[in-house]
Amino acid sequence: GKSFFTNHMVRSYYEQGTHVVLVDVGQSYKGLCDLVGGYYFTYDEQHPIRFNPFYLSPGDSLDTEKKESMYTLFRSRGKLDYETFGRSEYVALSNALQGYYDHLLQHLDIFPCFNTFYDYLNQVFVEVLRQEKVKLKDFDIDNFLYVLRPFYVHGEFDYLLNARENLDLLHQRFIVFELDAIKDHPILFPVVTLIIMEVFISKMRKLKGIRKMILIEEAWKAIAREGM
Repeated sequence: GKSFFTNHMVRSYYEQGTHVVLVDVGQSYKGLCDLVGGYYFTYDEQHPIRFNPFYLSPGDSLDTEKKESMYTLFRSRGKLDYETFGRSEYVALSNALQGYYDHLLQHLDIFPCFNTFYDYLNQVFVEVLRQEKVKLKDFDIDNFLYVLRPFYVHGEFDYLLNARENLDLLHQRFIVFELDAIKDHPILFPVVTLIIMEVFISKMRKLKGIRKMILIEEAWKAIAREGM
């Protein structure tokens, strides 16, 4: 009865104009998501889960909030567990993100995604660092690129941050993240939970006067491990 009631409740909120974000383990909301035309994110080997945190919705811009969320994402992936980020690395990443989006404005044929961000770091930003005489101890760009290489073209997780569909999560009113297949994955699960947090926080801050709902089903134990 729990799933039936929750589906009914969620649909009622949705029909009243609410933006709904669901975190689930077990495909309890696949049918409802298909019915209302929402985005359904799940994982299997033939159709791995895909996102694109580099995409900006029409009329949106690279603000402080977006920079912070991207910084958190790369801090979690760009360092080993025992390493920490310093102030100089924070400044370097912030400058890299700003430089990347400025680069996109000058090259409209470039699609925003992790692959092109990696290319920008490797081909353009390395020269910026050299010109500004940033020391290796302050920001080791070569090591940073090496650690992020699995998310780039032909890497093990090259699909994860390079989606070309289901991009406008800010304005999508019904989104389901089904985490059953990745809840114990040491790489995919932390990245996905960070993206879920960014999606909902972005809705909370940018969609003024619109009701929002986040519902965490049986995934709550897994989410709790990541501090969400």
